[in-house]
Amino acid sequence: MLPYASFFHHAVLKLSGDIGMQRLPRFTWLIVAAFPTLLGAQGFNVFEQNTCTMGRAGTAAGAPCADGSAIFFNPAGLAGSKGGQASAGVTLIKVVGGFTDDLFQQKTDIKDPLIPVPQAYVSYGVTPKLGVGIGLFAPYGLETKWPLSFDGRFAGYDNVIRTFYVQPTAAYKVTPWLSLGAGLDIVHGSVQLHQHLDLSQTPVVVSGTVLGTFGQFGVPLGTDFADADLEASKTSVGGHFGALAKVNDRLSIGAHYLMKVTLDYSGTAKFTQVNTGIVVPASVTVGPLPIPPGTLVDTLLARTLGVFTAPTGLLAPQTATASIANPDMFIAGLAFKARKDLTLLADYQWTHWSSFNVLNLTFSPNTLLNRTLSESYKDTHGFRVGAEWVQSGALTVRGGYLHHGGAAPPQTVTPLLPEGQRNEFTAGATVKLARQVTGDVAYQYIRQNDRRGRTREPGTGVDPLTLNNGLYTFGAHLFGVSLAFTF
Repeated sequence: MLPYASFFHHAVLKLSGDIGMQRLPRFTWLIVAAFPTLLGAQGFNVFEQNTCTMGRAGTAAGAPCADGSAIFFNPAGLAGSKGGQASAGVTLIKVVGGFTDDLFQQKTDIKDPLIPVPQAYVSYGVTPKLGVGIGLFAPYGLETKWPLSFDGRFAGYDNVIRTFYVQPTAAYKVTPWLSLGAGLDIVHGSVQLHQHLDLSQTPVVVSGTVLGTFGQFGVPLGTDFADADLEASKTSVGGHFGALAKVNDRLSIGAHYLMKVTLDYSGTAKFTQVNTGIVVPASVTVGPLPIPPGTLVDTLLARTLGVFTAPTGLLAPQTATASIANPDMFIAGLAFKARKDLTLLADYQWTHWSSFNVLNLTFSPNTLLNRTLSESYKDTHGFRVGAEWVQSGALTVRGGYLHHGGAAPPQTVTPLLPEGQRNEFTAGATVKLARQVTGDVAYQYIRQNDRRGRTREPGTGVDPLTLNNGLYTFGAHLFGVSLAFTF
């Protein structure tokens, strides 16, 4: 038995008939607090959408790889292509890192599985000037998993964002030196969050008055009493535009712009009771109903108060909606042939994360939960350099480096996305396997700067910065493999 006598001796709960609705906004807010954080966690931009390009650190705006991946890296690159090109591959992401708390200096390691990010492209040169194609890629997403012993389980312990783009594309060579391209993006996004709920943070209400939380009456911090599963999905459309200029035989410059796509997510929250094993040590009165000693708190929550009972229970299934934007991005770059067999490349990338500034949440049927949240993300700037050496007709070797900042401000560094400034190093190669078939491999190492952050979601009126309670470390190993065909 846990020491709950202080709570039951000092607080006699007399709940009026409508007290459930009076305490609903604050109580349920503890459950849905992580929903907007997960949706906003799309600060994780996955730019590794092609193995060939990954090997040279994503530099492609001025000279996309000749495997159809120009559909993502610069649509204008399809113009002037000869015959057909197709490629399919996957980027495997292995995340390493963890959280070290300030108080005990205890480190908890992240438990992410090997995360696959697929991509596929098909393109065809219809005429010497016109090229068309279609691509499948996933430029935004994340997956974070933490052990259930981690305090961050109350913000989220198993979190997934997946965003897939299908982009039909056309490009045209306007002049011998200038090509333009555009694509229509059909975007499907889905999110899933699992988190535990902490009984110690649940408000105690007596006769319509909030006396405090269960924790203030003796319930230890970190008492799990429910598991929440929140899911949401939506499909929308956007656009992608590019330009590519051949300055001379050695130098080309290019740029492309991926539009912002707004996804009006609609999510369902479902809750499963987690047994606490706590026993009421003394008599307590709930309205007209006396609760005898020896009553399980789990029974009190589930049966007496009907917390999990649909449709009126505080933790009955409910709907949450929010409009979230995948931000627009602009990339410009150049490619320079230093020698016949050596190409040097450089790109700049701007991502408009500051568009994710305010988030409006609406709930049904409990409209009292509607909230407006300030997220205050900031734009990110990335710089990439790469090199490509054609060793022979059968082997091409690549390498590169990139740096970019973090989108999340200090108050939103959480278990869902502990991201920050990164330095990344890449290497890759293309091997000719047959007359019309090549294979690509690439490796990328991500070294992220350590960042202070928090493991809990703030309540109403609480400054999130005051909850920062430890240090997040993060890194990743990425492995890319693909096959490309010409026809």
